[in-house]
Amino acid sequence: MERYPYDKVIFHPGHHCGSCHLLKPARSKHCKFCKACVARHDHHCVWLTNCVGLNNYHYFLSLILSLSVMLIYGSLLGYALLCQTYEKLLPPGSPWRSPGQSWTAFINVWTVIITTDLRIGAITLLMAMTAPLAVAFLVYHTYLIWAGMTTNESAKWSDWKEDVADGMVFRSNKAEIYGTSPLLGEYQSVHTSWPVSSEQVLVFTDGEAPREGCILSPDSNDIRLPQNFQAVAIDRRWEPVRSMKEVDNIYDLGFWNNLRHVFNFPTRRKVS
Repeated sequence: MERYPYDKVIFHPGHHCGSCHLLKPARSKHCKFCKACVARHDHHCVWLTNCVGLNNYHYFLSLILSLSVMLIYGSLLGYALLCQTYEKLLPPGSPWRSPGQSWTAFINVWTVIITTDLRIGAITLLMAMTAPLAVAFLVYHTYLIWAGMTTNESAKWSDWKEDVADGMVFRSNKAEIYGTSPLLGEYQSVHTSWPVSSEQVLVFTDGEAPREGCILSPDSNDIRLPQNFQAVAIDRRWEPVRSMKEVDNIYDLGFWNNLRHVFNFPTRRKVS
């Protein structure tokens, strides 16, 4: 529970897991396949038949990195071996080696070469077709590390991005919104183990600016209306969020610190 703070944007305190019947830590998610709540849940990998989370994410990164290198190297090695077969089957001066040949002739030539050395040809084709998939996974997870989020969190941020684009999100700061309220102490409490915090408060509306007298729900980003509420002036403490660049992500420590955190290395303190 103390490993990550709740950012009050995509993770809120006080939520219970309906299956485990426990308080849900920030950045966690219940996996219906593993039947457990996973810390810093990224995704459930069907190839590993296991969840990828806090304690094994660095192994997953090592897997896709080594797999990408192996497939690229194997494809190049197989191509080099097939080129030797190409030289044996088509001696210099052969009309099939002319640079201006059509794509049909090119495909027919390499089909003959692959079938001549079927084992190497088939393995080379398999590696050449799967290498882009492994590299794509590696590039995507490199982006996630750079952005300071997981696959699970990227879906949550995508929802916020749509709401921002629709003009439904407004922001302010904790001191202005809570003032002397007892909730201010909760929202300003310092999390001892995480180096980043934010004074930002976000609310979700129906597209209209919050009105004076509205109440911010303590366990979500929704605005609640008091009983017998009558429309009053717009609350000037709130301003619309125009871009996701205006939204703080306290889990983003910067690329190198994010990478260090993934591999469980100490991170340098960053103040936000």
